[in-house]
Amino acid sequence: MKLYLLALLCLCFNDAFSQHSGGLSGTVVDQQNKPLEKATVSILMQQDSAVLSYSLTNEKGEFNLVKLPTNKKLILYISHVNSNNHHQDILLGAEEKKQLDTIKLGGKLLDEVVISIAPPVRMNKDTLEYNTDFFKTRPNANAEELLKQLPGLQINMDGTIYYQGKEVSQVKVNGKDFFASDLRIATRNLDASLIKTVQVYRDKGESKKIVEDEEKLPITINLKFKKDFLKASFGKLYGSAGTRDRYEAGGLFNTFRDTLQLSFIGFGNNINRESFDYNELNQHGGLGRSENYGFNDFGGRNYNGKANDMAVGFNLNNDWGKKSKLNVMYMLKYKKEEGQNTGTQTALFDNVEQFNENEYNTYSNSLSHNINTLFRHRIDTTAYFEFTPKISLKNNDGNSDSWMRTYTKNKALNNSINNNNTNRSNINYDHGFYIEKQLHKNHIISIRNNINISNDKEEEKGNQWTQIFQNPNPRSSLFENKIKKEKSTGTNTFLGYNNKSIEKLNFDFYISFNTSENGPQQNVFYDRDSTGTIHGEQFENSYRFKSEEYVSGIKFFWKPLKKITVNFGTAYAIKDNHFNLFKINERRSTSNGYWLPNINIRFQDFDLSWSKDLESPATSRTQTVIDTLNPLMTRLPSFFYENILRQNARFSFNKYAQKYQVGIHINVNYKDKSEGYKSWREVSNGHYTIQSFQAGSTSNQSLYLYGRYNFKSGNDWVFYISQNSSLYTYQQYASINNVDNKLTNLGINLNQEFSINWKNLIGFTPKYTYNWSKSMNSVKNNPDFIESAYKTHQIGAGLNINPIKGFSLETSYSLENRASGLNERENYHILNSSFYYTLKNNSQIKLTGFDILNQNRQNYWGINGNTTYFQNTVTLRQYFLLGYIYKFKVTKLKN
Repeated sequence: MKLYLLALLCLCFNDAFSQHSGGLSGTVVDQQNKPLEKATVSILMQQDSAVLSYSLTNEKGEFNLVKLPTNKKLILYISHVNSNNHHQDILLGAEEKKQLDTIKLGGKLLDEVVISIAPPVRMNKDTLEYNTDFFKTRPNANAEELLKQLPGLQINMDGTIYYQGKEVSQVKVNGKDFFASDLRIATRNLDASLIKTVQVYRDKGESKKIVEDEEKLPITINLKFKKDFLKASFGKLYGSAGTRDRYEAGGLFNTFRDTLQLSFIGFGNNINRESFDYNELNQHGGLGRSENYGFNDFGGRNYNGKANDMAVGFNLNNDWGKKSKLNVMYMLKYKKEEGQNTGTQTALFDNVEQFNENEYNTYSNSLSHNINTLFRHRIDTTAYFEFTPKISLKNNDGNSDSWMRTYTKNKALNNSINNNNTNRSNINYDHGFYIEKQLHKNHIISIRNNINISNDKEEEKGNQWTQIFQNPNPRSSLFENKIKKEKSTGTNTFLGYNNKSIEKLNFDFYISFNTSENGPQQNVFYDRDSTGTIHGEQFENSYRFKSEEYVSGIKFFWKPLKKITVNFGTAYAIKDNHFNLFKINERRSTSNGYWLPNINIRFQDFDLSWSKDLESPATSRTQTVIDTLNPLMTRLPSFFYENILRQNARFSFNKYAQKYQVGIHINVNYKDKSEGYKSWREVSNGHYTIQSFQAGSTSNQSLYLYGRYNFKSGNDWVFYISQNSSLYTYQQYASINNVDNKLTNLGINLNQEFSINWKNLIGFTPKYTYNWSKSMNSVKNNPDFIESAYKTHQIGAGLNINPIKGFSLETSYSLENRASGLNERENYHILNSSFYYTLKNNSQIKLTGFDILNQNRQNYWGINGNTTYFQNTVTLRQYFLLGYIYKFKVTKLKN
């Protein structure tokens, strides 16, 4: 019986493919019989004018369309921005591959008035345009459902969009930013009926400079509204309540006019979601456990613990004529978090195995204001400037409690209990200013200035009770009050000159001046064993680091042949560093010069590059004094003065076609210096001593493989298969009990995905993920340094059913095999589901089950030095939500 069903299934698929085995090819020329490149060739169903496929002609004017339906009446539609449109009826027989005669498109006359319907797909200069009149969607459909209909675009379950294998980075509305880079706010909340044209293009911005490699430009989608609408106001409201006191609520209101866009957004929930988007499983559950995250927390998530998130904000776009543009985005956000973590560790020191158990609980509240603005003004056709100031203010207060015990197989070493209260405030300002002037068509000058100023203040009060069993006085207590103030600034001023007067050879000359300054100023007060609070000046880690960098360079862009481009150049940098270590009364200054060459060669789809760059000394681990306040740990002084030279070599191959995409990336990164860590641990009592140090060179490599094939079987079925694989290594230095070791970590990630879609109503996406990592030590035959490997498997699938008679279903399942302890593994079954019903007024009722099998856990396993650790984090548990979604749209037509 099973064999019969399998044979029947194969027969059905074979029949589906055979009905779409036709092919059509030809050549398009202009009125002078010259090949027309980038003419748009579309195939439509004659019955309902639905677009089946499209292609662009190559430099020879050739096109080739495959997997077309047979024994169906079709329409061939060809358009070009400089020519009149061409269309003809087509009927293909079974397995027929038809070669058409050369098709000549007539030229457009300047005084010619032609009244015709815009083609379904056309290339308008460098912009691909879809006419939505040819793509039918259901009533109440959002923009994402419309985009799914457009050939050449691929929309994944999580809402990400791909065009010719590259991810779309931004969605604009009428040419304006819509809540910055979180494109799902637009695609999943705008009504498809408002949209007349969908434009896809590589965003060159306002600059007049020649783009050396357009393939690297970000891809943008612009949704152009129908001109019939003088004013449109639309949005949605939603709310849900459920088990375990879970809730979510929110709303989005938009009003659009010709030159004004104004949107208000607000949400609140206690289900760990920072994103506004209501598509719960795609954003919140997905195939695994993660959400998508993006700009300004509009599409973010809380990684651990439990959180209550609330936010309100607005987005304003306004244009003054064709010269000036203003964008203002504001967000007020409140977050209440709770985290519970337990963990175990095991390590070898002098061949003695030590164990550690710990628990760490945190509670915090934060309030933040974020204002992002952009003002752009085009002075004339040859000059423009752009100003982008940003301000953020954040306050955070929280407390934590923890306990820890360390022991061996034979005896207890120490115990500790900690309680801390923290209050932190931060004010951050930064801006970018850019002005560009085209002096002549071949000469362009530009000035850029960036400034960042940050003021941070943190006060921490902590109580610690410890018991060190091998000490003469095993019990002790410590009260500690640390006040840290830190002001950091960074500036970058850039002056550039671009010359393109020599054909096939352009060059840029530039000079820049960069500064950075940072360093904490600490005040420490402590009370040991209730003997009285004193000022601990000897423990205050206060210092100041300032860096000044002067750079001048030249870069050439050479195109000796049509398919070969070469970028090469060099820069000379003078870097002055100034250190002031207050507590030990030491000052040191360094000044060094560096040549920084670079080269990039591109041939068709191949790209090879090498560059040399400069980094400032690592200051994050700077310690200027010996810190012995913590009875379980001593921190020794460490500070670095030397700059780091980095060399990077990269090879890539990318092939993007409508049916398939292939990518190979190889990257090698070399640093002549790195930051290492020394540690000493006493076997008798578990006391730690740690210190950072300037270590030797490191070399990190990575290999990334990407493949995707889109194949279509009929007008109803769409399939694609994709894989992402990566191999990487990274190195770090660690010295343990005076034994020096260089650790090399090797990792492999494999991701396979297959997708089936029927009539854009039912989508099924199975997925398999494999991760493997291994640590390798330079120290051999030493029991304190054990090499180990770890692997995880994840098998999952997502199922989406779009409205069928008003009912929708979104569900996902994943089976994850991962650590449940240091030496144990367990399978976790994660099942999420949402069920929708659409009412007659286009509102929806929704029932959601999250972690239906009640296995919601977050586990971590890893190796650090000679220590293996396991951490378990408590997150949201199983819950069910019942909710209501109401969408509204008010439009005012022109008279």
